[in-house]
Amino acid sequence: MSAFILSSEYKKWVQEAAQRAGLSLFTEQEEKLFSFIAHLLEKNRVMDLTNITEAEDLGLKHLLDSWLLLPIIDKKESGLSLADVGSGPGFPALPLKIVRPQLEVLMLDSQKKRVDFLTETIKKLELTGIQAIWMRAEEAGRDRRYRDSFDIVTARAVAALPQLVELSLPLVRPGGIFLAMKGLADEETDSAKSAISQLSGQLTDVHKYVLPGTDMKRSLLVIEKTSPTRQAFPRSFTKIKKNPL
Repeated sequence: MSAFILSSEYKKWVQEAAQRAGLSLFTEQEEKLFSFIAHLLEKNRVMDLTNITEAEDLGLKHLLDSWLLLPIIDKKESGLSLADVGSGPGFPALPLKIVRPQLEVLMLDSQKKRVDFLTETIKKLELTGIQAIWMRAEEAGRDRRYRDSFDIVTARAVAALPQLVELSLPLVRPGGIFLAMKGLADEETDSAKSAISQLSGQLTDVHKYVLPGTDMKRSLLVIEKTSPTRQAFPRSFTKIKKNPL
């Protein structure tokens, strides 16, 4: 058993993050979270999955940050499908899945080592209704299995917002939402208006908040998909990066 599983400091900050998110965890959920964090820290020694490894930082910047999406997710109907673009070590997808097991989750990442880690973690935690695939977001957006398919798509600061919109919105079904997790995003929001419009989206809300008990400022943009993705999108990543919409 990993020493990290036994660390009272990490357990404390998992529980503290849940409390600040307004969550009451079942024992099984707590154990899965402890196992996930221990596995992440153990693999991070050799795989460089995250630079956030201190107990408090991991609890607040990873877990709490992920769970603050729940008030929006919980307003939707049960049995939702969720795609997470650029999942990295699994945030926000894995913490969301553990506390909302009814979610059907797809994690996308362009780095095979991350997908291998995520797949191993899913097996270790004995989770069902969740998978990780090695695929770029713009490729998934053109794949009929995923295009215009998901109730909710999440992405956490993996690119500038205009680029992130083109990478993520094609995956959202009409009537679904894209949740873009950013820091301070006022300028980015303005610069992304054209991309949102061209990708059949509508910015419906911007939640600005401070992570509870910290001074860390966050913005959560809620973008609704109004109609199917136009055939021209998403473009290749080279074009997305070179000429943002």
